[in-house]
Amino acid sequence: MRILTVDDSPTIQDMIVATLAAADYEALTASNGFEALKLLETESVDLIISDVNMIHMGGFEFVAKVRERPEFEYTPILFLTTEASDDFKHIGREIGATGWITKPFEPDELIRVIKRVMP
Repeated sequence: MRILTVDDSPTIQDMIVATLAAADYEALTASNGFEALKLLETESVDLIISDVNMIHMGGFEFVAKVRERPEFEYTPILFLTTEASDDFKHIGREIGATGWITKPFEPDELIRVIKRVMP
């Protein structure tokens, strides 16, 4: 399974990639929504994990643009972010996010959530 991770923190990206690799998932990475959209023009993924607050294009705008593309209509999208307010979660649901995980994350929790949202 191929998973795109979108986060502007190299440290968090490294932690996510290591967690995914330990569970035998292939990870593609992007540092913001703009970069991730460019990547999705040529790559297919089974799941997307995105931060909310990023430079150039944040997670909400990125996810809204992904959901406009028919090929990603049913792709699970998880937000992995420090934002934990109900307002942010509501916005996430409204634009099409599948789930929400708050940073800092436990690797086992991330893998459990991935397994739960995958068809």
